[in-house]
Order: sequence, then structure tokens, then C-alpha cells
Amino acid sequence: MPRHRRYFPYPRRRVDYLTHISRRHDYVYLEVPKAGCSVVKRVLQHSEVDGIGLDPAASVHDRSKSPLAAPLTDGFDMDVVFGPDSPYFRFSFVRNPYTRALSCYLEKIAGEQWLREIRLPALGFAADAEVSFAEFLHRVREQDPRRMDTHWAPQSFLLSLARIEYGFLGRFETFQRDLLRLVETLDLQVPADLLERRTAHVTGADQRLRDYYNPETVSLVREIYREDFERLGYGIDLRFAA
Repeated sequence: MPRHRRYFPYPRRRVDYLTHISRRHDYVYLEVPKAGCSVVKRVLQHSEVDGIGLDPAASVHDRSKSPLAAPLTDGFDMDVVFGPDSPYFRFSFVRNPYTRALSCYLEKIAGEQWLREIRLPALGFAADAEVSFAEFLHRVREQDPRRMDTHWAPQSFLLSLARIEYGFLGRFETFQRDLLRLVETLDLQVPADLLERRTAHVTGADQRLRDYYNPETVSLVREIYREDFERLGYGIDLRFAA
């Protein structure tokens, strides 16, 4: 059995992409797309090398440019990194399933055409199709989580919550407070401006819930992300999602 399978139900390439290990500060960050990961990675990459040698034009999502290690490519012992007695501090940031699903739809499915051309065919749609939020959710419901795009895969699946314990799960809803708390706890040296949530991926999903949610789409999100609601402690009442 491949060594990562003890902890993750998905391929090694995805494990390496989502996992960021600090040799300097002894932490492991598992990212959840659409939950502030761009800002978190920007902060962590800077703190790892004090900003020295980082290309300001490079994407924080380009793993080849990141100073943070990947567990499999960089030869880490998976039991040491992910086991119950690990010396590493493991953490992530999570988000209410209602706003995360809508944010994903607004950016990747109803957004710029070049993004649509990447994601729509994977769901069985033509690259130029006009897809409603309900249609998107119906297709996602049909997918095996192992085949899902990470932007809409369940967070409990990506984080492998049934197999891995975490020292801290920050919330997108209290992102600035939780990120600052994390930075202070880990004693990371980061310029204040890097802590601000300024990214190209902002969709305003929190303010647009009423425009896209109805009994059908609420039911679909509850079904697809049932384990996220349960494991992450988010209430299923849409009125408390924003």
C-alpha cells in the first residue's frame, strides 16, 4: 500500500499539493481551497524565509516556487508528519459549506471564461455552457469525492478528518482574528500588510446567498457536504451562514 494511503484517500500528487510543511517552525498546514488559502500561503511562505528570495510575481499556488516542503516529494516519514504522536503542529482553515460552495460556483463556473473552460468539461458541460447554481450542484453530487476538483470537494475529505487530528482549525468567518492568533502562537514574523485578506479570488458570496439559495440548492448543499456540517460544527440553517 502506498505510504500516503494510511492517512489520505486521494492520490499522492494531491497530498503534496495541499500539504505545506515548515522545517523552520515545525508545522503542517493542509489547505482548503476557497477558505482563505491564498492569504495563508502568502503569510507562511514569507515567514519561512523572511521573504528572502521569494519572487513577488510568482503565484503562491505554484508549489515549485514555495519554500515550504511537500511530504512525499521531499521524503518525509508520513507517520511522523500525520501520526498521533507527531512533533508537528497541524492546522487548517475551514469555511461554512453554503458560502464555500457558492464562492466556488461564482468564480470557477460562472466567472471568467478561461476558468470555465478548465472546470466545466470536468463536470460534463460544454466549455461555453451557461450553468446554473443548481445544475452545478447536481453534477457535483454525482461525483466521487476522489474525482472532485479540490475547490468543491468536501473539506472533511480533503483534510481526512477521520484519520488525522488537528491542533487548530481556523474559520473563514473569523479569518483575520484566527490568522493573527495563529501567527502569534507560532511566533511567525510577518509584515502586517500580508495578513490582510486581499486576493483576486474574492467573490462576495457571503452577501449573495439569497440570490442563489432556494429549497433545492439548500437541500443539495446539505446532502453533498453533510459531513462538513457535522464534523466542522456548522449549523444547517442558511440564515447563519453569512
